[in-house]
Amino acid sequence: MASLFRSASALVVSALLVPAAFAAKADREQPMQVGANQSQTSEKTGITVLTGDVRIDQGSLMIRADRGEIEQKDGEVSRVVFDGAPVHLEQDIDGQGRLKADAKRIEYLLSEQTVVMTGGVRIERPRGVLTGERVVYRLDSGEMQAGEPGGRVNMTIAPKPKAAKPATEAPKS
Repeated sequence: MASLFRSASALVVSALLVPAAFAAKADREQPMQVGANQSQTSEKTGITVLTGDVRIDQGSLMIRADRGEIEQKDGEVSRVVFDGAPVHLEQDIDGQGRLKADAKRIEYLLSEQTVVMTGGVRIERPRGVLTGERVVYRLDSGEMQAGEPGGRVNMTIAPKPKAAKPATEAPKS
């Protein structure tokens, strides 16, 4: 079961919410710690369920959830779902600062290369915040869709930091 945790969690680390090129590269080289109050695996369905204080830590990546579900098909992880009140995810983005995300559910569909966040979604990036009820992120293209019919998306975009002016010499007297 430990290898199942490693393979499923490694996928979460490398792909969830940020393109692999931007996630802290050192994270993938760190040991991963996976913990929960309970774990149950069904060989028949290929599903491992983690419940109670689910925690995944690897380098700068931190995921906290009430429940996690890892589904395998034909020996490969096909889907990873975290549920919580809310699920909380944080990870450093190389050269950009820290990403923080909260949602009631975060679902990673490996075959579709898609991450779907639903329920009170709030994503904080170093230069802005996005909130809404549903965000779909396509890992292969980097495309993000936010909102749903009848819903609303809100964004706050911080201004680009001003470049420091070069120091000028004071006139000599």
